[in-house]
Amino acid sequence: MKEKVLSIPTAFGAPLELYKNSWGKDGETLAIVSGLQGDHLNGMYLSSRLALFLDSVVEGIANYTLKGRVISFPVVNLNAVQSGSKLWPYDDMDMDLAFPGNPNGETSEALASAIYTHTADSYWSLILQSAPPHYEDAPHIQTLKLDGRIKKLCRDLQIETVLKLNATPKVGLFHQMHARDIVTVTLSAGSPRTLNIQQCDTLFQGIVNFMVAEKILKDKRKLPHAENTNSKFYEASDEVSISASTAGMFLKEVRVGTTVQSGQKIGEIRDLYSGKRLEEITATADGFLVTLRQYPIVYEKEPIATILTQKKSWREYLPWST
Repeated sequence: MKEKVLSIPTAFGAPLELYKNSWGKDGETLAIVSGLQGDHLNGMYLSSRLALFLDSVVEGIANYTLKGRVISFPVVNLNAVQSGSKLWPYDDMDMDLAFPGNPNGETSEALASAIYTHTADSYWSLILQSAPPHYEDAPHIQTLKLDGRIKKLCRDLQIETVLKLNATPKVGLFHQMHARDIVTVTLSAGSPRTLNIQQCDTLFQGIVNFMVAEKILKDKRKLPHAENTNSKFYEASDEVSISASTAGMFLKEVRVGTTVQSGQKIGEIRDLYSGKRLEEITATADGFLVTLRQYPIVYEKEPIATILTQKKSWREYLPWST
């Protein structure tokens, strides 16, 4: 069900409105938030696909029945979406730096307050986002802690890569959800201003898997038990950043989301005027390529890629550990 939760007058006549989708009335609540940044299209598309799916569940068309409650905010920063930019140009306010908000404050603060209020009784929350500008993320989970509830959520989502962040801004939705003890993760995939259907398919299936595992949904089909995905948990210290030593045009030769070996060529930087190769970019460690530069124009010392590599514990070096 689509419900208007906030209406703000504008100078142009038509008000700015915030909508919430909701399904179910009983059980623990899952909140899904996307569109905090206006150029994160993957999350908004994923929310719309989930809405279509959950509508079919409620209508009895799908092979599932709804046992819990789901709410979603598909588009939060509507003004930024309409301008095709990360921020609303009028105030340059990052919506994800406005929490917990203020119902009597400026537009961004009022929107943040509405999100904060309407997700207050959630048990779980998923925040959908994409990589920073000029980069692409492989589908992965980000979290602030790795307690038992978070680890279970990650395994239920059946998304292999999980990164524990050291910290996030205290005025961000992610931090505020954790502060309220809501079991929260961020699902990051893709690039700003682009839509990757394949990545959305991966996250969509992961969210459905989670809802079935947590009994928000009941699958009416008698299917064989699917083998669980073994999540790989990484600390922030497991991130290996690779940067350019020269400026020019970066030509990538690998895909984000793949495993790379130390010394493997990731791409090269060429001179914009002569076309000559200036630098070969290679992996400096074995691991999972979670983030890769998408925009090809780079400057000296700019990050090109991020690899996640799990360091061996001292036990693994013992001769009897193999």
